Amino acid sequence: MVTIGFISRTAIFAFTWWVLTQTAHDSWQVGLPAILIAIYIDYRLSPPTGNRWSLGGLSVYALYFLKFSISGGIDVAWRAYHPRLPLNPAMVAYPLRLTSSAARNLFVCTVSLLPGTLGAELGEDTVVIHVLDVGRPFMRELQIIEDCVASIFKGQAQMEDPDKRSD
Repeated sequence: MVTIGFISRTAIFAFTWWVLTQTAHDSWQVGLPAILIAIYIDYRLSPPTGNRWSLGGLSVYALYFLKFSISGGIDVAWRAYHPRLPLNPAMVAYPLRLTSSAARNLFVCTVSLLPGTLGAELGEDTVVIHVLDVGRPFMRELQIIEDCVASIFKGQAQMEDPDKRSD
């Protein structure tokens, strides 16, 4: 039975081959076996799991990522060119509510890509994050990103956060 995972992996590897060979049509005689070998290795190293992705969740995640990247980039640039260099850095422990390892990894990678934050250490229930300014509303931004990551994974369970207040 052909699964969506097999089709998506095949499409990703085929597209990668197409880009690497600069759309050369005569390269497919080498590309098809290479793609099949890559799919086999990919399945051996990362067998399909029950994680299902939500395209709507991915779209919302992409919009928030873009928003935080732009606003964070402007903030970091402003701080870098400000004569007094207004920094108030700190290492902050952020309690994770995500339960799957894939969601946790995406969250930490996202935090590390956003300007002004860096995921420093991933624990079992927390992630230590380096921030450039503890005066910024980074905790709220982290909650938004964590919610967006959770919405990408269909059926992603989150632990209840008793301290979470509705704004």
